[in-house]
Amino acid sequence: MKKKYKIKYKTVFIIIFVILVLFCCVRFYSKGYTVTYKVGKEKYEVTEIYTKNASDEINNYYIEIISNQVAYGFQFYHRFSKKRKVVEDIITYDGEYQCVLPIIGGKAESDLLCYKDYRYYFYNTIIGKESNLDKFVSELDNKIYDKNNWIDDKEEEKKENNIVYYPNNKVENHVFSITNLKGIYQLLDGVKEISIFDKDIYQRDLSTFLSRYYVTADYEEKQQFRNFYIIDMINGKVETIKAPNYISFDSYIQGIVDNKIYIYDKDNEKQYMINSKEKTVKEVGNNKKKIKYYEQNKWEKITTTKANKNLTFNLIEEELEFQKYDEVYHVGGEVSGYYYLLEKQETGYHLYRTPSQNKKMITYISTVNDTKNIYLLDDYVYFLDGQFIKYYHDTTGVRTLLEYRELEFNKNIIFGVAKN
Repeated sequence: MKKKYKIKYKTVFIIIFVILVLFCCVRFYSKGYTVTYKVGKEKYEVTEIYTKNASDEINNYYIEIISNQVAYGFQFYHRFSKKRKVVEDIITYDGEYQCVLPIIGGKAESDLLCYKDYRYYFYNTIIGKESNLDKFVSELDNKIYDKNNWIDDKEEEKKENNIVYYPNNKVENHVFSITNLKGIYQLLDGVKEISIFDKDIYQRDLSTFLSRYYVTADYEEKQQFRNFYIIDMINGKVETIKAPNYISFDSYIQGIVDNKIYIYDKDNEKQYMINSKEKTVKEVGNNKKKIKYYEQNKWEKITTTKANKNLTFNLIEEELEFQKYDEVYHVGGEVSGYYYLLEKQETGYHLYRTPSQNKKMITYISTVNDTKNIYLLDDYVYFLDGQFIKYYHDTTGVRTLLEYRELEFNKNIIFGVAKN
């Protein structure tokens, strides 16, 4: 009899162990959850969507709060806790602007998000617009919310190689690079100049930043060239790669797809693909094979006649919601990503952002010079504002990284950012 009981206990133990293993596996490999709940004496409805282990996505929370029949969306890329229903309390303001601030883990994880006339604004972009709102914010508990966390910090500055930069605003694991007349400046611990050319080159149309590299044609040649230079922005190493044929300077960059640069040579009617990671240049199109063209997430073939008209790639799908905007950028996945929108104004372009999960949550970020000098890295956006390079992130607001006076005079300067 004792032996039978031992067998039964052993069987029960194995079953329990298997159940626990299956439970842990489901929890670990789960693609997240969606939960709706009330906060603040049942006053505010919160929808919390946690995306986890989804293909081509970054683990994230998307939290939407309904207040006075207006939806406010917040997206976070770090894990708060193992429990669901992470929003503990909600601070609101109702005036000329309506504002909402979720409290998670006893503090604010973002700036106040405010609403007016079908647009959203973080408080740091509207300081001074409404005195009652400013007074309300000044009276909030600093241990919960400190507006200074989202205000530009230019207290300390350093100057090297004609660049003034602000150490307190530098993102710890980002390496910023910007072109100069002979190569690039690399901003790491200080400003380092990495030269490629012996003479000044004012315009380098066949050059670009992608991933961790700066790539440029050999502009010390005259009408045609074979060499490309590649600078690794992280370690500063310069390498030379050779094209299979001579390429005319009457060429243009069609676009970047999967971290590969596509260049079309109009004189010779040939298309080249530069793989900066593998350090190769390959001919991938010509008047016999036709030219590869990328539009709305798929490849097709076009004639050299069309390619000769400087036809650049259409890199994102058309979105009906964004037809009124002058330029649309998308970064990240279909769930965890963002759209960045540019709208023409008298003083430049308004830069907006909206999460992929709610395309109606159009939030003002800043006003920028043009539609070209925008660089996206994860949930950071770097942009040009006069002679300043600035960036925006939810945890910092708009910050000034550096001042470079050449930006006022040379419109051919470009920049890039790599993650170290």
